[in-house]
This record gives sequence, structure tokens and C-alpha cells, in this order.
Amino acid sequence: MDRPWCRTTSDHFELVTDLRESRSAALLVALDRFRTAAYALLPGEPATPPPVPRLLVFKSARDFAAAFDFPNIGGFMQPSLDRSLLAFGPDRRGRHLSAFAFHEYTHFLLRSRALRGLPIWYEEGLATYLANMTIDSDGTVTLGRGPHALLAHLLRGDDAPMTRLLSERYRLDWQRADLANVYALAWGLVRFLHHAPRADGGRYAERLGPMLAAIDAGMPSTEALASEVGLAPTLLPGLLRAYFEGTEARTVFRFRMQDYRPPAIKRDCLGRRERALLVADALAPHRPDRARRLYETVLRESPDDVAALLGRSRVAEDPAQAMRDAVAAHAAAPADPAANVQLARRHLAAAAQCEAEPQDQQGRSCETHEAAAMAHYRQALAEDAGRADAAYGLGILELLRSRPRSAARHLAAAYRRAPWSPRISYYLGEALRQQGDAHGAAPFLRKTAAWHPDRAWRDRANRSLDAMASAAGSASNAPEAATSPPAVRG
Repeated sequence: MDRPWCRTTSDHFELVTDLRESRSAALLVALDRFRTAAYALLPGEPATPPPVPRLLVFKSARDFAAAFDFPNIGGFMQPSLDRSLLAFGPDRRGRHLSAFAFHEYTHFLLRSRALRGLPIWYEEGLATYLANMTIDSDGTVTLGRGPHALLAHLLRGDDAPMTRLLSERYRLDWQRADLANVYALAWGLVRFLHHAPRADGGRYAERLGPMLAAIDAGMPSTEALASEVGLAPTLLPGLLRAYFEGTEARTVFRFRMQDYRPPAIKRDCLGRRERALLVADALAPHRPDRARRLYETVLRESPDDVAALLGRSRVAEDPAQAMRDAVAAHAAAPADPAANVQLARRHLAAAAQCEAEPQDQQGRSCETHEAAAMAHYRQALAEDAGRADAAYGLGILELLRSRPRSAARHLAAAYRRAPWSPRISYYLGEALRQQGDAHGAAPFLRKTAAWHPDRAWRDRANRSLDAMASAAGSASNAPEAATSPPAVRG
């Protein structure tokens, strides 16, 4: 990490890297060409305005692995209400940097267009499928290449890995040692479903939409493959073997991009402080101890550094330290939206801790913390109306205070920025339900029930759906009956 790090930006990307200038510019242009080609291939419509991700690109695979302690992956995408992060490097031989970039950027595009949930095997398979895209200088896009040799080896083994893969719905364990095999199997499934012919002369791709819709509604992948595509899980491994042993599996598919214009690019290099903060922010969700050390390095030289105080507040293990840092950052920059959001979060955490105390010991401190949180979220939005994290926090507080209409307005703004979030979907669904809009609430609550990786949140969404069904049944028999809402805190 001692090499110079520079930032290359365009309208769609912020790329921070220790690559030399020519390589970073070439990678950004390759990503922009990929973005243009991929738009025609992905479901849904791009967000307006499109969110700009930050890409942290390591010149060395060793540096990436050492920074994040992820020995089995070449990169990851971290979605965020503020700015999503894509971090990656090349493979151990210094190859495939563009392929890793395309793979992680596909995840970003799918999340930002999240009209429906995708099972993780399909998302990873599609990301691997598109990561192998090539674009010639004349704009010819070639699709269909991939890890044929590894897949052929895997298909000669038993069927258990494919069965396990199809049972994966929410996420994969990054630390598992067989990720390369998992990605190859996922790619093989997606390639087969998109291009293989059926025995009746049609193609399985014609039923992909209904299959994905059924999975989005909660159906297990194996059941959806059988009912919507006509592929019994017991027959699928044999069909894949036959397809990939034939000549059609080696066929590639081409189309031409029209009227592509390279982006305008700006470049500047980072000082030691800015580099440390940027790397610390990337490390914080995964390696908070390492992030904390970097924040403290900055604070030793500049004790009032707002960004470092906010960062250390986010990763602090001690709630009192987290509050002190948030207060100090806000005192140094009272109009800073990020400082207001973090101080609001610490007040909410303090309110939650206060409410865990016996009722006779709570006094007015809980209400005081909640009122302070609301004031700071409002200040953040006054300074930056597009702060989705502030809109999300304010929406939850409005919901807690039984103001569902105001809550729904703020939560809808957060949802537009993060349609991939099943937790935002839950709160937005709850706000709509509590204001009597059962029709509007149902899709959001169903999304949480089908896609939140945490069972407790899925159960919570199902309780809300059951409450709506019960209320509808009661209304048809006794209009005056009412159903009390479930708790929304959490």
C-alpha cells in the first residue's frame, strides 16, 4: 500500500487504484464499454440518475488478499445507501483484471435494477457469464465463453455440488475453498438456461422469465425449474453433461454496439491521509480492527479530522467511544450531512439501549435520544436532499412515532436508491400497511419475506402479511374490527 494511489473518474465510475495511469484509464474505458453493452442484456431499467460506484482496484492480488484477508476470492461488491464499493485485484498471476471488474460491476448493476430478487446461483452465474464478455475495437460484443474445462471436470463428478448450488438462495460464504467450482457450475447453469435447445425445438430461455418470477415470489429454485421450465432436478445434471459435451456449447454469440463514445476522464492522486481514509472505509464492514488502526493513524496527526472521527465512530466497539467521536465530528462540522447521520445513528443506538432498561429507570432519556436523532437526520436532508441513509433513518423514526404517511415518503426515497435492500422493503411495506394501503404494502413485505437472508426478518414480514390478511377477513365480516400492527423496531 506504499505505492502512489490515484483516482480516475467519469460520469459513471470513481476508480481508485495503484495501477499506473495508462492501465487505470484503460480499465475505466473497458468498464464503460461493458456498461453500455450490459445495459441491453440485464433485466429492469437503470436507475435515474445512475448511482456512481467507487472501485478500489489493487495492482497486486497479494495486496488485495492481505488487506481484506479474503484468500479465496478475487473481489467483492459492497452495496451501500451512500456509495457502493467494488474492490478487486487481478489473479495471482496478474491476469483477468477486467474480468474481475466486469463480474463485480454486474453485481452492482443487478442490485441497482433490483425489480425482482435473483437466487444467488443465478446472480453469480450471470456475473460470470458477462465477465467473460469481450468487446472488439469496432464495437463487436462476443458472449458465451467461460470456464468450459473446469465445468467439464465438475460434470464428470457426482451431482451433489449442483444440488447444493440450486439450494443456495441468499448468499455464498466467501471463505469457502471451492468458490471457483461454484462459479463454474453457476456459469454452466446460466449458459445452459439461456442458450440450450429443448427437445421440442424451443429454448429453455423462453421460460426464464416465469421461472425467475416464481423464485422471486418465494418458490425454491428446484421447484421453479421443474414447474416453469420443465427441468426436473434429477435430470438436470445429465442434460448439462450432454449439452457441454456437444458442439453447440462452444458456440459464441455476437452483436454490435452502436454509436459508443468514450467517457471524459479526470485524474488526481491521493495524499497519505486521503488514501488511509479511503482504504479504512473499504475495510470497515469486513475488517473493523484494521480500519480502526488506519483511522487512529490519521487522528494522531489531526485529532479533529472529521472523516477519521466518523470512521472510528462507525467501527468502535465501545458505545461511549462511538458517541464521543460522533459528537466531536459534529462539533467540528455541524452542517456536514455525514456527521449528522452518524450522530443520529448513535442517538438511536442509545435510545435502544435505554429502552432495554427497566421501565421505571428510563425517564425521558429515550425520548430525548429519539428526538435528537430525528433532528440530525432532518439536518442531513436539509444539507443534502439525496442522502438515502438519512431518509431511511428518518422514515423508521416516523414509523415508530405512528406517522406512517411521512414514514412512507422518506422510506420510498431510500428504496429508490437501494431497491436491493429487503430491510428497507420491510419498513416501506409496514408504513404503507399502517396507513391502510394493503395493496401497495404487499409487494414490499413479500420481497422481505422471500429475500431477507435472516430468518427473523422473513418471519417479521410474514407476520405483517398475516396481519393484513386477517384484517381483510375481519373487515368483510365485521368492519369495525381492527388488527394491531407488529412492532417495527429493529
